[in-house]
Amino acid sequence: MIYEKQKRYIIPFDDVPTPRVEMPEIEVEQRRGSFTEVETGFSVEAAMKEAKRCLGCRRCLGCALCWAECKPEAIDFSTPDEIIEMTFDEVVLTAGQDSGFVPIHPALGFSRFADVITDLQFERMLFPGGPTGGLVLSPLDGEIPKRLAIVQGAASGGEDHLFRSLIFGVNASILALDRAKDLQAVLISPLCSAFKKSFVPEVEKIGGLRIVEGEAVSIERCDGQMPLVITYTEAGQQKQEEVGLVVILTKPKPSPDVEALGKKLEQPVIC
Repeated sequence: MIYEKQKRYIIPFDDVPTPRVEMPEIEVEQRRGSFTEVETGFSVEAAMKEAKRCLGCRRCLGCALCWAECKPEAIDFSTPDEIIEMTFDEVVLTAGQDSGFVPIHPALGFSRFADVITDLQFERMLFPGGPTGGLVLSPLDGEIPKRLAIVQGAASGGEDHLFRSLIFGVNASILALDRAKDLQAVLISPLCSAFKKSFVPEVEKIGGLRIVEGEAVSIERCDGQMPLVITYTEAGQQKQEEVGLVVILTKPKPSPDVEALGKKLEQPVIC
């Protein structure tokens, strides 16, 4: 087979390229009602095989087969080599896709109770293309909860973290209240000054949402029965409520590589 592109003819090698390695995926039945990632990722052997596929030419012979095969036009042999120096007033380092979050205190029940989830899992749940089709459902029994609690999992994360997580909590509550009839939501968290000043008066107008300036102490299920019981502090007093679903607001934790790059560039990492 001969390729024609911009009046150049290229005769490909018979052994290049080898077939693309297919991304492993979990079965359809496993995806339903689950937060498990659909794509499981390559094994070390498969990743090495895929990497070697890209290096199948062994060394550049100037045949331009890669150029002819590249549909996105990512390869341009006419581009001359050059060194580009750019000046920036500021460099912003983001956490990246490989980042996790600061460990959640065991007393909050995450990983012990299926109906205690993180903000990232809740965001996926609210997404119309997510595992529940955008419906607010308890991962424990698939039922629509009557009461939802969104609690701060990293109260010591600083003013910026509190502000961003509170905004997420309010927006997520609005979506949940819109999609679940008769749902009642409570947002339990310390309140930063910026949020109090700019948003509390407006949030208090949202029907079905209650803001508690306090801190979650523990989340338990008495005698293994429904529902969950959340213990929290408010105005120096300890209180309890029963809820059907708990969402924990997490604090992102950048990977060691990103933190190292931030130190090298003397720039903070924005999470």
